[in-house]
Amino acid sequence: MVTSRAEVLTQTQSHAQSELGDGASSAESVVGPEQVDEFQIMSKALGTRSRWQKGLGALPRLKSVGGPRAASTGHVAETIATLKQQLAEKDAEHARRIDETQRQMAEKEVENQRRLEETQRQLNEQNRMLQTLIAKLGIEMPPPPPPEM
Repeated sequence: MVTSRAEVLTQTQSHAQSELGDGASSAESVVGPEQVDEFQIMSKALGTRSRWQKGLGALPRLKSVGGPRAASTGHVAETIATLKQQLAEKDAEHARRIDETQRQMAEKEVENQRRLEETQRQLNEQNRMLQTLIAKLGIEMPPPPPPEM
C-alpha cells in the first residue's frame, strides 16, 4: 500500500498525541501552542524586580555606562606635556617679575641714597654758611649740647 507523504505526517502526529495520552494536548495540536510574548519570557527569566519588568529595557552596554571614559595614553601624554609647558611659562614669568621687582627696589635704593647724600651735602653747605656768618658778625655761640645717647 502506497501512502502519501501528508498521510504519513498526520499518522506520526496522531501517534505522538496518543503517546502523551492527554486530551488537552490534542486540543492544543489543533489550536496550536499558546503564544508567549517577549515580555513574558523576559519576566520569567529575569524576575519581577528587573529593569525589564519596570519598563526600562535591557541594561545598556558597558561602553555607554555613565562616567567619562579613560583618556588614551597619547592624549594623556599630550596633556601632561602641555601642562608642563604652561608651568614652565608661569615659572619663567614669575622669575621675570621677581627680577623686575628686585631691579626696581635696587633703583629706589640708589635713588634714596642719592637723595640722602644730596640732603647731607645741602645741610653741610648751610652749616658752613651759618658758621661764616657767625664768624663775620662776631657772635659768640655756646657750644652745642652733647649728643644724647
